[in-house]
Amino acid sequence: MAQIVSAFQLGSSTVVTIPKSMGIKPGQKFEVRKSKNGAAFKLSRNKTLLEVLDEAREAFKDVDWEAYDKEQKIRRRVELRAAKKMREAW
Repeated sequence: MAQIVSAFQLGSSTVVTIPKSMGIKPGQKFEVRKSKNGAAFKLSRNKTLLEVLDEAREAFKDVDWEAYDKEQKIRRRVELRAAKKMREAW
């Protein structure tokens, strides 16, 4: 269902007025894409947990976890030795 909305200039911004009948709440966020015929507005929605986890899995797919674990073990050993020396010196 397409509806006509109006736009006007306010300072350096363009303000779009959307009819109340569309059920848009104040402060609601939109995704705006420029197209050949003007602009397309799409309501931003909260992502589901599954979508967030899929994005996270994609972001960490190339991480070498074995090297990370090895580095963490070495770091822990060094920190424990340093803490022991500090206790002994105190």
